[in-house]
Amino acid sequence: MAIESFGSTQSAAGYVEPARQKTTAEDLPPLPKKQSSLLHRINCFVRLWLLKSIARTFFIVARFFFRPNAINRPTLTKRYPCRPNLETRIFFPPDYYAKSTPGLLPLYVDIHGGGFAFCDAQFDDRFCVSWAKRTGMLVVSLNYRKAPLHPFPTATYDIAAVVTAVLEDELLPIDKSRVAIGGFSAGGNLALSAAQLPGLKGIIKATVAYYPVVDFGYPANVKLAARPYTDGPRDALEHSAWFFDWGYVSPGQNRRDPLLSPCYAKPEDLPPWIYIIGAQWDMLRLEAQLMMHRLAGLDDRVEQLKTSFEKGNYKWTLATGCSHGFTHGLGDLGDVAVPKEKREKIYQEAHDWLKKSVLSVASTKEVERT
Repeated sequence: MAIESFGSTQSAAGYVEPARQKTTAEDLPPLPKKQSSLLHRINCFVRLWLLKSIARTFFIVARFFFRPNAINRPTLTKRYPCRPNLETRIFFPPDYYAKSTPGLLPLYVDIHGGGFAFCDAQFDDRFCVSWAKRTGMLVVSLNYRKAPLHPFPTATYDIAAVVTAVLEDELLPIDKSRVAIGGFSAGGNLALSAAQLPGLKGIIKATVAYYPVVDFGYPANVKLAARPYTDGPRDALEHSAWFFDWGYVSPGQNRRDPLLSPCYAKPEDLPPWIYIIGAQWDMLRLEAQLMMHRLAGLDDRVEQLKTSFEKGNYKWTLATGCSHGFTHGLGDLGDVAVPKEKREKIYQEAHDWLKKSVLSVASTKEVERT
C-alpha cells in the first residue's frame, strides 16, 4: 500500500517532539494532505465502502431481530430545520417527570463514533440512557453526515448546527450555563472540534472524550511505530486507519487545522474543562496523552506516559488493559475483553469529574467570570 509522505515526521521520535516544542497550528507550517497513488485510493475506496456495507447490513439485521426494550429507547426524537435529515435522540433522566416542579437540566451532548464513516446515534442509546440516569443530565445524542461522501469539515458543522438548534429549542428544559459535550473515538474528535466554533465557544463548558483521534498530522505507520507499548494485542485500527483517513481528509486539506486535529488548538479556543480517557492498547493513545500533557503544562513530564493525572481543569485517564472501542465492546477486535465493571468505573470517574466542572454551579460561575 502506498504511503503518503509526511517529511520529517516518519520517525517515532519525531512524533513526540512537535507536541512538546511547537504545539499550536500558528507555531507550525501547514501540512497539506498529498494525493496518494491511484492504487492506494482504489484500495481505500473498496475497503471503506465494503466496511460501510457490512456495518449497515449488520445494524439493520440486529435492530430487526433484537429490538431494544422501552427502557433503552430515547424519551423523544426530533429533527431540526437546520439539518432535517439528521435525527436527534433525546434522553431525560428517568425521574424527571415524577418531580412536582421539574426545573432546568444541565445538558450533555453525545456524539457517536465510527471512524467518521458509519454507525449512527442509535448506536449509543444504551450509554445515553444510563448516562442520563447516572448524572441527572438531559442527554442529547447527535447524528452527522458521513465520509467519504461528506469529508471534513461537514461533520463538525453538522454537530455545531444541531447543538445550536438544541440550545435554542424552548421546549427542552436546558440550563444553558451547564453544557457539556462528549463522544467516542471519532465522536471525541468532533466534540473537541465543534466546541471551538464561534457559536459554541464559551457555551460548552466541558468535554469528555473517549479514545479520540486528535492528530491527523501523522500517518498510521508512524502512530504504530510510536506506540508506548510493544507487548499488547494487535491494534484494532492498524489497517482501518488508512481508509478512514482517505475518506475523511481530502487532498490539499491542512492536516494541522485545529478543527481537524484538536491537539493543535490554542487552549483558549477549547472548552475550559477537558477530560480524555485513552485505551492502553490503542494507537491513538499517545497523541491524546501528549495533548493533555500540553494543556496541563506537563510537557516536561511527557516521559510519564503510563500515569493518569488530574491538574486544574484537565484530567487524563489511561484505561489499562483496554483497546480502542472498549466502551462499546469493540475492544474484542484487539483480542481484549473488558469487564463491565471496568467500564462502569471509568464512567463513574467521568461523572465525578463532571460534578466538579459543569455540574458544579460554583465552577461554571467561575468560568463565566474568567
